[in-house]
Amino acid sequence: MVSAEKAAKTMLKEANELGNTLREIVRRDVADQTRRFNDTLSQRIQLASEAIVQAVKAKEAIAAGASSISGKLDKAHRRYSKNNNLEEFRGVLQSTLVEIQQLREQHETVAASLREAQTPSRSAVEIVERFAIELQKAAGGWEATGREIDEIIANLCDPNPDVALIELEKYLTENGFEIVLVGENKNEQSLDEARRQLGYSDSSE
Repeated sequence: MVSAEKAAKTMLKEANELGNTLREIVRRDVADQTRRFNDTLSQRIQLASEAIVQAVKAKEAIAAGASSISGKLDKAHRRYSKNNNLEEFRGVLQSTLVEIQQLREQHETVAASLREAQTPSRSAVEIVERFAIELQKAAGGWEATGREIDEIIANLCDPNPDVALIELEKYLTENGFEIVLVGENKNEQSLDEARRQLGYSDSSE
């Protein structure tokens, strides 16, 4: 009995050690994946933020440039309406068209930057999905250690009777002790009661 108790305590100690190992593995894996998740998500937001801030500034500059060109062109057109100087107006129109093309190119650069910020190599949703997948992969290792713990506990939770008790019950039911128990009061009812006390099963009766 002492030996069996010692063996059980040894196995339970092993289960506890595995439990501590599992806690540490889960803590480390979750911490690692959380750090990667936070870094990736922060990077995604940061890059988008920088692009958006720069785009807002560029759009303000483009709007100011367009407003200035519009005023210059409107002024030249009014002057042309008065003096009919076609060459002068053509010169102003040509120069403003160059400036307008520059504004269009600036706008396209801004638009491309915003499109990239809107559809990066990995969106926030994809970052969350990747985080969940990596945790699921890590959980495979957690399950293996958890299975070891369950196996140890299952081995220690054997509901079957001890071999010594089985042998004792076998000894009681194979030597006709029911006759000794009933004594002089021998009848079928007393024999059945004696067999029940000795531990006979239905099959042995």
